[in-house]
Amino acid sequence: MTSKLQRPNKIKFHPDYTLILLLIVLSALSLLAIYGAMPLLPTWHSGYDLIIKQVIWILISISLLVFLIILGVDRLFTGIKVAYWVLMGLLVVLLIDKFFIDLPMIAPVSGTTAWFIIPGLGTIQPSEFMKIVLLFLSANLIHEHNENRIESSYKYDVKLFISIAKYTIPALILIVVQPDTGIPLIISVGILVMLAISGIRKEWIIGAGIFLVVFVALGLYLFMNFEDVLINVVGASYRLNRLYGWLRTEQYISSYGLQLYQSLLAVGSSGLFGHGLQSIVINMIEPQNDFIFAVFAQDYGFIGASFLLLVQLLLDLKIISIAMTYKKRREKYLIAGVIGMLLFQQFQNMGMIIGLMPITGITLPFVSSGGSSLLSYIPALAVLFAMSSTIKRKRTY
Repeated sequence: MTSKLQRPNKIKFHPDYTLILLLIVLSALSLLAIYGAMPLLPTWHSGYDLIIKQVIWILISISLLVFLIILGVDRLFTGIKVAYWVLMGLLVVLLIDKFFIDLPMIAPVSGTTAWFIIPGLGTIQPSEFMKIVLLFLSANLIHEHNENRIESSYKYDVKLFISIAKYTIPALILIVVQPDTGIPLIISVGILVMLAISGIRKEWIIGAGIFLVVFVALGLYLFMNFEDVLINVVGASYRLNRLYGWLRTEQYISSYGLQLYQSLLAVGSSGLFGHGLQSIVINMIEPQNDFIFAVFAQDYGFIGASFLLLVQLLLDLKIISIAMTYKKRREKYLIAGVIGMLLFQQFQNMGMIIGLMPITGITLPFVSSGGSSLLSYIPALAVLFAMSSTIKRKRTY
């Protein structure tokens, strides 16, 4: 009697149509916002070229997302160290170009050496990808730490901090010297959120919160009352100039406060329904990137800006819902970091447009022009879709 080998049934993938719809809407709003920014671009910048490139990046992102889902997201966790060392190599190349030798396919932008030129597509920023790679690495380290932990103590918590810092600090140093403070802030927020839910003792979280409040309050107090002392501590740097532009906008309206003044004028004059598509109220620097929300609010007013904000909020809530329902902890750690990054980027970008936060080079995820930010979130989205599929499959059976 012969027996036939049975092939195991393939695991059926269940698409999350709500998540797909939200991402499609954000992509459409991104293209609409970039189109609205075209009249505000400098003469050497082709608006239609930007839109074409953004469409190409969106298509590449969709293809990569599908490929990673088919490949299996577990491989993202097991092979993430390879990606880390590749990106570290690219960051070192950027460092060499900045301080030692001019290399091909690298061009500084506003004094920052952070991009490789890809002919026909624009630029690629390794630090954008590093922020997600560090989340995958940290998720692995936290998961392994908790699997092997035999007690809850400060000693074991410090071991976890050191294991994450060994990968994070060298990458942050290479990014800060570019110089870039936006992405290091995003990375720090993401990892801190992951650590907050990792099972460390709550005293660390309370202490970090108190330190952050005191640090910010002290910095603002020194800036308002003892400016000379603050300058002696941090130096007269571009970071301090951003404080001038944020807190003394009218005094520095033609220099450090110009960008905030422009965005406030664009948003404040838009009214309920805005000035209309491709309106020109005032020129803005980087309207397709950092100030894309100001452009959208200028064109579509309070109603349009509120709709964009609502879609971002719905995406955040959807991600949180999936993470809270999913059972496996490694993926939950990763998505906690991702939602921390997204919330911080959204709050910082939209907050700086209306004066709640200082001006930084932090873009609006899934809306601002550019391929690096969009592509960088795709591995995390692949994990999110896989998590959602697993949840739906278990509910089915």
